[in-house]
Amino acid sequence: MQIISKAELSSLKTQLESLVNALIEINDKSSNEDEIDASNRNLLETERHLRGALRELEHLSKTL
Repeated sequence: MQIISKAELSSLKTQLESLVNALIEINDKSSNEDEIDASNRNLLETERHLRGALRELEHLSKTL
């Protein structure tokens, strides 16, 4: 029994990629080369988690 289709996984992947790109853009605009504040650290941590989710989705889509 297939719970999720490849099309649904592809859609989720696209949405996560969009979020990662938005976070990168926000972080680039708000970061100062000399200083990384708590907000930047939180954005970077969130980006890492989203990238991990993308890797999991890619792995899952290969197994379907």
